Amino acid sequence: MEQKISSYMKEKVFTKKFYKRVLLGVIILFGLLFLMDFVVMPLYTKHNREYELPDVTDRPVNEAMEILDSCGFVPLIKDSVYDEKFSPGSIIQQNPLPFSKVKSGRRVYLIVSIGEKPIYIPALIGLTPQDAEFRLREQELNLNQVFYEFSDFYPRGVVISQSLPAGEVAQKNQRINITVSLGVAPTTFEIPNLVGKSLDTAEKELEAIGVKIAKVKYSYRPQLVPGTVLNQSLEAGSSAVKVESISLLVSTDQPVSEETNQDTVIGKIGE
Repeated sequence: MEQKISSYMKEKVFTKKFYKRVLLGVIILFGLLFLMDFVVMPLYTKHNREYELPDVTDRPVNEAMEILDSCGFVPLIKDSVYDEKFSPGSIIQQNPLPFSKVKSGRRVYLIVSIGEKPIYIPALIGLTPQDAEFRLREQELNLNQVFYEFSDFYPRGVVISQSLPAGEVAQKNQRINITVSLGVAPTTFEIPNLVGKSLDTAEKELEAIGVKIAKVKYSYRPQLVPGTVLNQSLEAGSSAVKVESISLLVSTDQPVSEETNQDTVIGKIGE
């Protein structure tokens, strides 16, 4: 009888422990479900939630990075480039684009302006005037005045000096003067051959031998460069010792009346 009671009590104790374990398991299960529903899942969904990316273009780089960082993004400087439209140190572009929907913690790549690209004076010495002008235009600069001088070193028709040295920083559309070689200065006083040369060159060569230009007659020649000497009143090679002046026939790309030429010329040229 005692053995039956003992067995019964043991079975009752076992059953009680079993139900306690089951109850504990149920409580734990409900606790886990509660954590999943009210703690883990909200954190997970919040982590994957998409946010609108703010527009930081045209802002100073430090300010832009602070804004992105405060919104939960990771700002990174990708590159720095020249851009005259944006002040130095401001944001030119961002990737992803402004107002894009992105997740928190997303990297945002920034391109920063370093201002307007500097313009440097090109080296013009040794070039022809035409090549020098082309080189200046490539750098968004302009050719201003062309002067001529005799040179024992540089051949005729090349640039021997420039008003601003090569490598110096210039402003956009700045005007540069150049000096072109007339070659070696003449040692004999003979009238030079001026045909085909520019009026400026002719004037310099005549000045070197003490001869002035008395009058200039213009001829309408649209196919030629304006200011090209077509004829001269004294032949090349003739003595210039007793000559005080010379007259020239020069091309122009504008129609010229005969009356105008008669008013500006002494003697006959090109007959």
